Order: sequence, then structure tokens, then C-alpha cells
Amino acid sequence: MAETRKLIKASRELKEEIARKLNVTTRTVEAALAYDTKSPTARLIRSYALNHGAKLYELKEMENPYNEVITL
Repeated sequence: MAETRKLIKASRELKEEIARKLNVTTRTVEAALAYDTKSPTARLIRSYALNHGAKLYELKEMENPYNEVITL
């Protein structure tokens, strides 16, 4: 079964801006954007980032397409 997870990509400047405005560290912002935390602050960080230009990605684990060896 393919496992999916979410990730929000934001610029370094946006991460630093969020950290300054919410009085948290950039590491806290990075953890929130990677969906490692589920606190109300993390939800606020994610919504702020998405409303200010960050992109939301959904990553899906896939099978290895190269597991068979092809001899040329």
C-alpha cells in the first residue's frame, strides 16, 4: 500500500518571517511545515505559510521501477 505524506515548501525568507512574527525558532517552523507536529501553533504556521506563497505537496511512496535488471 502506498503511503502518502504532506510537505509545505517555503522560502527561507518566509520561514524567518514566520519565526519572527510568532516568536518561535526556525526549527519549529520547519517541523510544522513538514507536518511533524500537530499543535495549534503548528496549524497557525502552516496556514500562514500557505496564505503567503508557500506550496503544499503530497508525497507518495512508490515501488522501485528499476528492480529488474535489463541487459543491453
